[in-house]
Amino acid sequence: MNKIRHLVVLMLENRSFDNIAGYLYAADNNRPPINIPPQPAGSPTTYEGLVEKGADFWNPGNQEFFTAQAAPKQIPVGTGITDFTTPNPDPEEHFNHMTYQLFGSYQPPSSSNPGQMKGFYLDYANKSKKPEDILKCYSPDQVPVISGLARNYAICDRWFASSPTQTWPNRAFAHLGTALGKVNNWPNDPFHYNINTIFNVLDGLTAPWDQRVTWGIFTDSPLLWFTRLQLPKLWNPALNGHFQGFDAFKRRAAEGSLPTYSFVEPDFIHNPNDEHPPHDVRLGEQFIYEVWKAVSSGKGWNESLLLITYDEHGGCYDHVAPPFGAVPPDDASRHGELGFGFDRFGVRVPAVAVSPYIEPGTVFRSTTQVPLDHTSILATLRDWLQIPASVMLPSARIKAAPTFSNILTLSEPRSDHPHIEPGQDAAAAVSPQASAEPNDLQKSIAMALECKRLGRSLAMPEIHEVLSKIPTREHLVDLFRQGISGLVGG
Repeated sequence: MNKIRHLVVLMLENRSFDNIAGYLYAADNNRPPINIPPQPAGSPTTYEGLVEKGADFWNPGNQEFFTAQAAPKQIPVGTGITDFTTPNPDPEEHFNHMTYQLFGSYQPPSSSNPGQMKGFYLDYANKSKKPEDILKCYSPDQVPVISGLARNYAICDRWFASSPTQTWPNRAFAHLGTALGKVNNWPNDPFHYNINTIFNVLDGLTAPWDQRVTWGIFTDSPLLWFTRLQLPKLWNPALNGHFQGFDAFKRRAAEGSLPTYSFVEPDFIHNPNDEHPPHDVRLGEQFIYEVWKAVSSGKGWNESLLLITYDEHGGCYDHVAPPFGAVPPDDASRHGELGFGFDRFGVRVPAVAVSPYIEPGTVFRSTTQVPLDHTSILATLRDWLQIPASVMLPSARIKAAPTFSNILTLSEPRSDHPHIEPGQDAAAAVSPQASAEPNDLQKSIAMALECKRLGRSLAMPEIHEVLSKIPTREHLVDLFRQGISGLVGG
């Protein structure tokens, strides 16, 4: 990391590893020209993806498999997606549904068991007339940008969401190192997250290369910075200069003037390219391409590391069981919401690292028995910038987290520039209809905006009042355009 001056993190929405990257190396029988940096003893020596034939990837279609140990009616996992909004409708993602997806029961066991990762189909059958869609995953040709970057640089096949919880808690782990016991998006209250963030920690620091540490949060949305809305410690108007749009990101990348740490957001509401099901993944692919193009063609490319990941799996299928034994980050997490103790990780999500110091075909993992998760971003920042323990975030999860600095194995930057483009049908990508109901995340954002406007938490009647104003996405966009969005970001 001593070669790096700019770390850029792009975090998208609600896709599992298998859903986006499971078939990345299937044509090679998961034996790519692979470069796995040193791993703990017993680690798999092949890519932990899917294969098209001859594999044991399925979910039962009969509830009796879980309740009466009956033989499974096997529903196979596979490709075959013909609609880029799959899965549609949006899968369930509340904590109790995630528990069922992982264990086939709403009561999680105390330790790992052979039945894990078999409840996705039955959980989705309660919502969709085509529950088999939850087991369909994108082929590399359908998501050529993230697949091309993964093949030409690096992908982690064991990066887990920080907890088996929704967007707000997992994004909190990426910025705070804790969700402070929260497992669901709403009823939502940003004041729950009113503690110091990594961005507050970075203020006033000097990097090991004797330059001031800088940071910025960039959004592709014309309406709000989601990260700022979530974290009250960033509401101070004196911080306004740290929040800019995506055009500013592209300009600064071209100039080589990106901050030390840049966090990039997609558009969650106006023209959503966040890949949150059922948003068209081609819009997310286009955004990933624009971020990659900006960073890789800028003057600071040879000093940059770009990490692309997703906050949580959003109900999408994955076959690798998340590990137990996660370190609870603080006392608030040991007895969290719905009795969860934050002692296990969430489902795998894609994590692609891009830098001219990375060898093509790299597959990376933790070098310890603790897997990589979103707090690894914070641990990497801590070690890279030599942040003193006296000012670093106090989360025990960060202290236990491995870093991903081991992926930069080249001593000199590569001179090649891989040709990566969105798919031929990218122009056919569609935005959600104006009449569509807002998703769970969008509703939570509206509630948080009202909290910000009032300067306090909402009572339940006020939450229902907010929801009554946004029956469709058109109403949601209008709500922000009427000025509420101006309350966040100055």
